[in-house]
Order: sequence, then structure tokens, then C-alpha cells
Amino acid sequence: MAGNDERAEDSSSVAHDEFVELIATLSASPDAETQGEIKKTIWERFGTSGATFISDMANFSSTSRSLGICHFLKMIYRARKIVAPVISANNGTLLKCDADNCYAYFPDVGDAIRSSFDLNKELFRINQDHEVEEHIYLSVGIDYGDLLLIGDNEFFGDPVNTASKLGEDLAKKGETLVTDRALDRSTFDVDENVERMVARISNIEISYVRIPMTQSTKGMIA
Repeated sequence: MAGNDERAEDSSSVAHDEFVELIATLSASPDAETQGEIKKTIWERFGTSGATFISDMANFSSTSRSLGICHFLKMIYRARKIVAPVISANNGTLLKCDADNCYAYFPDVGDAIRSSFDLNKELFRINQDHEVEEHIYLSVGIDYGDLLLIGDNEFFGDPVNTASKLGEDLAKKGETLVTDRALDRSTFDVDENVERMVARISNIEISYVRIPMTQSTKGMIA
């Protein structure tokens, strides 16, 4: 098992180095034609389509100020230990965790949505065994589209930016926000009364739905 992990890390490291080298070459290229060729190479090597999943821990600033950063770092550690197996169980790849954010890639939108519900269900269950100041809540943003996937460590693209804005800026604790274009690529049956929203952040218009936890079991079509 350790050998497989090491090979995966080596493969991701090689992919990362290759990507950085291509970006450096692109940056140094003086003419548009050469830049176009390099961009084409980048997309041929790393381009794919899929669901982007970005989670954010609720109440980071207020909790850190009232209970101290060490308390919140402990909470982040606990959250990461919960996130990783749930992402894996739903056919996703946890690319990285940065502070209180987790970034994951899913080939299938439905798996990404299911993962968000599974995570919050597990957190709600675990929270019952802890004091209020130990409770963990995640907000999740999900989008779908073309992106650059760099090994198992990083991704870039418009759906990454959008999922980040949903998960970090717009979603409240325990919420899953999913773009319309992601839902169009899934078998998730949205209730006709679901809250449909449009937001504009940094001159980007995002059409999305706020999916309540009550749909976590009835929303998936086999």
C-alpha cells in the first residue's frame, strides 16, 4: 500500500514539474503563435472535464478570535481526517487542503453532491458528542466544466473559481451550493421549490441552487 502511495506521489510530482515548466516556457515566449502552441500542449496534457468541489469551514474568523488560533487549527485537523475518506468513498480525489478549505475533483457531479451530504451528515453526527465550541460545519460549492488537472494535487479553471466563490463566499454552514451547469450534468433531481439564485462576484455571474439537506436521500436517481 505504501508503495502505491509513493508511486502516486512521484507521478503527481512529475506532472507538477512538467506543468510548471510549460507555464514558465509560455511566460517567456515572445510571440502569439508559439504561445498558442504551448497552450494547446498544456490542454492536451492536463485538460479534462469534471466536477470541482470546494469546502470551507464555517465561523473561521469568529472562532479564531474568541477561542484562539490553536483551537481552530485543532478543528481543521479533525475536519481533514473526516473529509478525506468520504471524498474517496464517493469516487473523488482530494487534491489538497489549504487552511480551512478542502479541494476535490470528481469525474461525476452526482458523486460530488453525494459527498457533500455525506460529509455534513457525518459532521452533524459527530457534533452530538462534542461541546458547541467543538462543532464543525462545512459549506460546499460545486461546479462542472473544463479544467486543468495537475496530477492529484492541483486544478485550475473557471469551474474551480466558481466553486470557490460558492463554497467560501456564498454558502452558509451546512449548505451545498451547486451551479446550474453542474446540475445539468448530473442525475440529481432538484425539488421544484428549491431556491434558485444568481450572484455576481468579481464581475462573474453565477447561477446556482441551494440544495437543502432534506434532499440528500431523495434527490438521487438511481
